[in-house]
Amino acid sequence: MSQPMIEQNSIRIVLVDDHLQMHKIVETTLRTTSDIKLVGQGANGQEGIALCEQYHPDIVLMDVMMPVLDGIEATKILHERFPNIKVLVLSSFQDHESVYAMLRNGAVGYLTKDSLAKDLAETIRTTFQGKMVFSSDIVAQLVSSPQPVVDFHLTDRELEVLVHLAEGLTNQQTALNLSISVSTLKFHMNNIYQKLGVQTRSEALVLAAKNNLI
Repeated sequence: MSQPMIEQNSIRIVLVDDHLQMHKIVETTLRTTSDIKLVGQGANGQEGIALCEQYHPDIVLMDVMMPVLDGIEATKILHERFPNIKVLVLSSFQDHESVYAMLRNGAVGYLTKDSLAKDLAETIRTTFQGKMVFSSDIVAQLVSSPQPVVDFHLTDRELEVLVHLAEGLTNQQTALNLSISVSTLKFHMNNIYQKLGVQTRSEALVLAAKNNLI
């Protein structure tokens, strides 16, 4: 399924979910927004990847459990092929394993479907700005899950980089604010990921928050 051509300045969204009711809810919610356009809809991860190849959206609203190809594997593939596309999880599943699997594979936020009524449009805008978004119940789970505060031996500069990343700044903006080159910033980010034992920005920020680093 796809939608007609849209304004270039709109936030372009692809929805990937195997429940028809979810498509109706998102369609209805976004129909009244002038700055957010639903450009494609798929029922599984394989269709979602194909839609991203076709439309190059800004954000993918991704379910976790789907036939053919689930959201966990689809998110991993999208993160590798299209690192600029942000994956925002919309799921009924909020178990620890699902949340961390999606974050580990590159998702930038995780919402439970029960929280959709609050303000999906504003959540999409926040995600588009580069900030991580989580439902309150997901935040509670991330914070309460057992994990002691750890000294990861980050340098002052690496802590500065983490704080800037937590503010949702791009690599270019962070490098400019810190008066360093983008290549130097990436060097610091790689060191941070290695010290924290993570692979993505989302994982790094969640772990940093849990250990009071930001």
